[in-house]
Amino acid sequence: MSATRGPYDVQELLDLLVKEIVDAVGARWGTIKLKAEEEDTVHTMIRRPGIRAGTVPRAMENTAFFLVMGTGETLVIDDLESDSRFPDSTQGVEPAKSLLAVPIQHQGEAIGVLALVDSKDGRPFRDEDIGLATLLATEAGPLIENARLVQEALAQRALERERELAEDVWKRFLPSVLPEVEGFDIAAHCSPAQRIGGDYYDVISLPDGRTLVALGDVSGSGMPAALLMSNLQAALRVSLGASTDLVTVAAAVNRHICSTTDVERYATLFMGIMDPDRCIFHYVNAGHNPPVVFRSDGSYEELKATGIPVGFIPEAQYESTEINLSAGDRLMIHSDGIPEAFSVQDEMFGDERLIELVAGKSDLSAQELLDTILTAVDEWSQGSDAYTDDRTLVILNCCKDPTCQE
Repeated sequence: MSATRGPYDVQELLDLLVKEIVDAVGARWGTIKLKAEEEDTVHTMIRRPGIRAGTVPRAMENTAFFLVMGTGETLVIDDLESDSRFPDSTQGVEPAKSLLAVPIQHQGEAIGVLALVDSKDGRPFRDEDIGLATLLATEAGPLIENARLVQEALAQRALERERELAEDVWKRFLPSVLPEVEGFDIAAHCSPAQRIGGDYYDVISLPDGRTLVALGDVSGSGMPAALLMSNLQAALRVSLGASTDLVTVAAAVNRHICSTTDVERYATLFMGIMDPDRCIFHYVNAGHNPPVVFRSDGSYEELKATGIPVGFIPEAQYESTEINLSAGDRLMIHSDGIPEAFSVQDEMFGDERLIELVAGKSDLSAQELLDTILTAVDEWSQGSDAYTDDRTLVILNCCKDPTCQE
């Protein structure tokens, strides 16, 4: 068969196989129906009538398929009109008279059925027709499976390429280099649960010399979450272009997310502005898990929510709060994937363990502290298959007292 010259995609191969087999056997009409790979249902890949073919009922080919797949044996019927299993055989422009159906096998397993209807000269199918159809069906089995494998490999390669492109685009939404902020040491990292994720962080230098830091956690994971994350990032940056007042920005971002997503898609968002001249950190917490400020005297405080997550209610109101920062103070902003990391014993890392870890590392730089936390969380969850949430962390160390102005 010329079909052996390949490679072809599955549909192209089946089209060619049916044409060649119909011509070789001298049948009026032919079809190849394949078993679906991942379920018990079946689907016709090609139904190719011959030149003089009429409309042969699909019920007839379906019946032949299930009979042959059920027994694994060739089915030959010389008079379809008298066979009660094929009540629709006489319908159509040219009623079907005889049927030859042969199993298509690969490695001993039936993968489909070749069905031929009527010889072109009107006689029943003879032994030589049956032998030739069986031979050709035997050759078709490996060809079909090989074409399937090639098609699956090409589809997988294309999917992998799409994933690589999506991952590259997702990474571009995160800062490649953090800006330097006088009086502060900053480090940040995001590890998606999948190749792309819904966590987002940003560190943005403002025109007035202040610096904004933001961390958002979008509901869900994977591609849907990444799309909403990109929407959140764009909304935040556009809103900052119009105003640097955090209450105004939070309200604008919330309205945008509400107008562009459904109620099931939302995001928690923490935004803060470092004012090194006044030693003040202003923030809005839109439903995010509380960041923690570790003071140089060993105490700590949590920056509680000042509003609900963005994306729930368009008219939601937000409040801004401020804290003072002094030399030796450290601020940890994180997504819930950090404390909610599970061990193989199905135990969460937890907020208390996280706070204890950071409180005991007052001599580390921001990057060293970030690495210490991520390593501890990774070791805690090692061997667990419960890594289902993105892990994002931002550390700000107030490393010296700027010249504060009241």
